[in-house]
Amino acid sequence: MSNEKCKKYEELFIKEDETELLEHIKTCPDCAKEYENMQKVSNLVKEVSFSYRLNMKKKRLQKKITVIAATFFAAFLTFFTLQLVNPDSYVNETMAYLTGDSYTYEQMGLPVDDYGFIMVDLDQ
Repeated sequence: MSNEKCKKYEELFIKEDETELLEHIKTCPDCAKEYENMQKVSNLVKEVSFSYRLNMKKKRLQKKITVIAATFFAAFLTFFTLQLVNPDSYVNETMAYLTGDSYTYEQMGLPVDDYGFIMVDLDQ
């Protein structure tokens, strides 16, 4: 037996003729060892690929959640800002009430009498 390693494994593996490869492995210990090592590597790649795909799915989900949260925050901020800018908004009236600034009924557009009370028409 010579000291050279058998080089047929690579050739048979590349040709993708599995039956020839398996037949050769039965008679050649060098190629059998190479085949065993390749199976170990293949199993490790399968194991890691599942974990990698799962990790990538989690990252994609986190990215989607971040985009959705940022969108809702921007929409809320825009809505709240527009409410503060709009002088007829409920937010402005609430802020005026909380700070002690109050509107008169006349400023609110309600019919009032000479004393500032709301006029009620009882004839209807």
